[in-house]
Amino acid sequence: MAVGEVREWYEAAVEDLREAVFLIDNGWYPDACFHAQQAAEKALKAFLRASGIVARTHRLSQLARAAEHHGLDLSGIREEELELLTEQYMAPRYPNFRQERGLSLADYTEEFARRCLSLAKDILRERGLL
Repeated sequence: MAVGEVREWYEAAVEDLREAVFLIDNGWYPDACFHAQQAAEKALKAFLRASGIVARTHRLSQLARAAEHHGLDLSGIREEELELLTEQYMAPRYPNFRQERGLSLADYTEEFARRCLSLAKDILRERGLL
């Protein structure tokens, strides 16, 4: 992969992380959770692209396992946490997806948004982005 392309993925991940922080600070918790998920996904995809792999999934557990296979240490992040963050790709934006998961917009509290942000930061920290 071209270095510039990998850099763009990393920069997009960092920008999504900044957006998540901004949204939490302004009380937009569902959108913050979405951007936290995007930050984690883009950081993992950047790592994989740097390893010559183009991943076409939003499932963070799959991306994380592939990244671990290529040397990224994510051993401190549990599968359940990755699945929780993966859900934020759809749940904040689609009422039917939330309903299927037993969630409502009221579940998107500051505490929950900060939990999603913390998970994303953990993934980016492993990549040396924070």
